[in-house]
Amino acid sequence: MQLKKQLDAFMQSPVQLLTFFIIVNLIPAIGLLFTEPLDVWGMIVLILFPAGLYCLLFSILRNIGLTQLLLIPLLVIHAFQIVVFYLFGEGVIAVDMFLNVITTNVNEAGEVLQGVLVSVIFVIVVYVPTIIVAALACRKKIQLNSKGRWKLAGTGVALLLICGLSGLKANNKDTLCFTLYEDVYPANVFYNLNFARQKWVRSKQYPETSAGFTFDAIRQDTVPEREIYVLVIGETSRAGNWGVYGYDRNTTPHLAQDTNLVVMTDAITQSNTTHKSVSIMLTPASAENYGVIYGQKSILTAFKEVGFTTLFLSNQSANRTFTDYFAQEADYSKYFRFFNENTNNYDEVLLTELQHCMDSIAGNLFIVLHTYGSHFNYHERYPEEFSRFRPDNFTKVSRANRDMLVNAYDNTILYTDHFLHRLTGILQDTNSCTAFFYSSDHGEDIMDDRHQRFLHASPNPSFYQLRIPMLMWFSPVYKEYFPTLVTQAFSNHMQPVTTNTIFHTLLDMAGIDTPYREPGLSLLSEQFQVVPRMYLGDHDDPVPFHRAGLKPEDKIMLETHHIAH
Repeated sequence: MQLKKQLDAFMQSPVQLLTFFIIVNLIPAIGLLFTEPLDVWGMIVLILFPAGLYCLLFSILRNIGLTQLLLIPLLVIHAFQIVVFYLFGEGVIAVDMFLNVITTNVNEAGEVLQGVLVSVIFVIVVYVPTIIVAALACRKKIQLNSKGRWKLAGTGVALLLICGLSGLKANNKDTLCFTLYEDVYPANVFYNLNFARQKWVRSKQYPETSAGFTFDAIRQDTVPEREIYVLVIGETSRAGNWGVYGYDRNTTPHLAQDTNLVVMTDAITQSNTTHKSVSIMLTPASAENYGVIYGQKSILTAFKEVGFTTLFLSNQSANRTFTDYFAQEADYSKYFRFFNENTNNYDEVLLTELQHCMDSIAGNLFIVLHTYGSHFNYHERYPEEFSRFRPDNFTKVSRANRDMLVNAYDNTILYTDHFLHRLTGILQDTNSCTAFFYSSDHGEDIMDDRHQRFLHASPNPSFYQLRIPMLMWFSPVYKEYFPTLVTQAFSNHMQPVTTNTIFHTLLDMAGIDTPYREPGLSLLSEQFQVVPRMYLGDHDDPVPFHRAGLKPEDKIMLETHHIAH
């Protein structure tokens, strides 16, 4: 009874109601005060800009509750931002996160939300009551009088003026500059949302903008044997959990025994998001020139131009990204997952189809295998017989369950080892000239340090998201015909490389020449050059990877694992 009286009294006070709504809307900005690398002046802007903005917005209408109801889309943005905090402990909703919302199927999203249930509960507890209170206040017509609205508007203008002056001195300690659209919530979120919209529109126009493109490809070297080349795109696999990269668990028993395998010891991805990283693997695009992707086709077309039959087999669902456009370039494509359907095929389904295609299609083949790899939910990515590291049956994502998360993740690597070992057997049994290139698209955070980051595609990458496994395998027949290329691959295995080498290396592997092939980026070329490694930023700008928001702990890991930077 007493609580009801207090609530009624609260609802009848326009000032208290207004204060409540503004504070609720300020929660994400308050959180960013503790996470963003801003100086004192930047922090002043960070909190006063949204405060001033909300004061102005609530001064427009007399009905306070109606104003908050109209701002429900903003509450949705706030809720999204809270989840970002929980996952990564920093940063605002990135461009790629908005794109992931429309390219991630419902089942995948459900898996992630179940894993971050704490943040979801917080969002529900804070924002659902806010909407209910706003609806009640709207119905009761709780209003701010004209004098109060003018005072509120004046307060908003004053706060924004202070922001303008403070912004002249503000600085971001990471980027060494400060802008409203990059550093101040919610302006940066809406800038990112618009940037994502523009990218989505451009990607939808890709069939037209790339229609007349050709690689003008020719073969340099041919052999009398049948040739089969395979690109295996891994998913969410980080090098640190692979036995062949020095991990203290034997997660790669088969690969460790394979003398035909070349392990690139210092490889990093150019993006921690699948849709950008895979695009870089399959095309001449890189962090340095990513914009060319809108007018060029993929490596599948280059192989087709020189007479290869091309196949794209995917254990991921078609998700309306560039990868789907590239898959359509293939002579034959097939997906084993379907958008918003609850299918959970293991990656070996790709090998069954691969065997069938090799048996039924004559001539030279180029095949892309897009695996599901180590994508969360980890313990659903491998059959029961690969549950070697136990317990691995976690029910929620938490620091207390980290050991189980790592166990399940390590089991995914064990299964990937099995998958690649089976692939080598299938290729070798053909007695053809065969080789494959494996690379993960990006790595993963599994609450590895005090920042408690989890998953990938965070606003700023981490060491664990950047460092990836990258492997090449050559059959005995291939080694017999192209000993110089194989020797060069082994010679380059310790060179610092990024995912933009894959396109050029695969062309060299098959003896394909085109004006778009750069010998300096091929791991099989004597002309391979070590250059500063770049990361593709959220706004598609190239950034030296070691300056892409890495934390001191990440930089220690770079030194510990001898990653050149």
